[in-house]
Amino acid sequence: MKLWKNERKIRKTRKKVERGGRQIMKQMLSFMALFCLISATFGYLIPVSSAQEQEGVASGRLLTEQEVATEKFFSSLEAALAKKFFDHRKRPVVRVAIFDFTDEAGNVVKSGKELADKITRRLYHKPQFEVVSQEKINRYLSWSGLSALGKLDAESLYRLQRRINTMDPNNGIHSLVRGEVKKGVGRSLRVSASLVDFQFKIGAIELEKNIFDHLALTTEIPLPTEQAMQEASEILIAGEKRLQEEGRLLILVNTRGNPLLETEYASDLSKDQAFPWAKVPHVLTLGKAEVTIPEQLRIGLEKLPLSPLGSRRNSPKGLEYAFLHGKCATNEVYFDEVIPAQSYRLTTSFLDLKTNETYSQSSEVQVDAGVTTLVVLSIYVPSEKERIRNKQNPRIDVFQLFGKGMEILPK
Repeated sequence: MKLWKNERKIRKTRKKVERGGRQIMKQMLSFMALFCLISATFGYLIPVSSAQEQEGVASGRLLTEQEVATEKFFSSLEAALAKKFFDHRKRPVVRVAIFDFTDEAGNVVKSGKELADKITRRLYHKPQFEVVSQEKINRYLSWSGLSALGKLDAESLYRLQRRINTMDPNNGIHSLVRGEVKKGVGRSLRVSASLVDFQFKIGAIELEKNIFDHLALTTEIPLPTEQAMQEASEILIAGEKRLQEEGRLLILVNTRGNPLLETEYASDLSKDQAFPWAKVPHVLTLGKAEVTIPEQLRIGLEKLPLSPLGSRRNSPKGLEYAFLHGKCATNEVYFDEVIPAQSYRLTTSFLDLKTNETYSQSSEVQVDAGVTTLVVLSIYVPSEKERIRNKQNPRIDVFQLFGKGMEILPK
C-alpha cells in the first residue's frame, strides 16, 4: 500500500516537471521570435570586413541600418566585379583601380572617400583581386590634369587610357571603380557606382557614338541623423579639371659606343620656331675614336623603364626616325609620346666590362607645351687602346634639342 502511494507521488511529480518544461520551451520560442523580429527591424548580425565592425559582431552588437545597407552594397559590388572580370583560367586575379566617389559636381566628399577606402580594404584581402595603390591613383589623376575622377564618357575614358598606358605601360588594370553620392529619399544617401572595363578598345565609332563598357550599381544608404547627412556631403577635394598642356618627348640613343659631337648648327634649334632642317645638315656627328659596345644598358623615365622602339622602315614613324638618326647620328629610339608638359627625371646606366663598373647619369628633362623635345643620349665606351693612348673614360652625354610644334619631318 505504501509502495503504491509512493508511485502516485512520483507520477504527479513527473507530470509537473513535464508541464514546467513545456512552459519553458514556449517562453524560449517566444523570446527567439521576438529577437528575430527586432533583428529584421534594426539590423542583422553578419560578418563584415572592417576590424571595428568585426569586433561589434563578436561582442553581439546589432549592426545599424546604415551598416547593413553598406555591407549589402559592398557585397553586390564585389560579386559584380567578379562576374564581369574574373576568369579562373585567363584572368585569375582582377586588378582594380578604385577612385574616390564624388558628388554630382565632381567634388570628392567625405562619404565618397570613406566608401572608396572601405571598398579598397575589402578587396585588398581577397585573393582574386589586386588593388592599385593610392600613390598610383594620385599619379594617374595628376597626369590627366584632374583632382578627382568624375563622370566618364568614351572620350574621357580614351584620354585616360592613353595617358596611363603611355606613362605606366605595365599597369595591368582591368577595371576602374568610380561613383557618385547624393541626397536620396528622406534621410538617405543615394550611391551610384560604375565598374568600367579599362581594357575596352575605343575607336572612331565608339568615340562618335559614346560607346564604352561599364556596369552601373545603385543603392540607398540610410543615415541616422541630419548632421550625419551634412557631414557625408562635406567637400574634401574640390573638383578640378585643368587644361593639360602637352608636348612631344622623343628620346634618341647612340648605342654604338662612339661619342657624339655637337656641331655649330645645334644653336639654330630653339623652342620658338619649328626645326630648321633645311639649313641644318647635321646637329650631332659621330666621333671616330675606337670603341666597344656598351653592356647592360638601362634607361628610365621617372619610374618607367624604357626599351628600344621598333617600327617598319616604310611606315611614317620609320621614315621620321631614319630622318632623325641622320641629323643626330643615333641608331635607336627609346621613347616617343605626347605627354604632359612638365619636368621629368631621366636616368641612364651601363656596365663597363673592362673595369666591371657601372656608369650612370641622371638629368632633368623639361617638356614644354606645344614643343617637341629631342633628348639625345650618347653612350661612349672607349676601347682599351683609347683608354691607354688618350686616357679616355666611359661616359654618358645628354643633349637636349627643341623645336616648336609636334611635327619632326619638314613639310
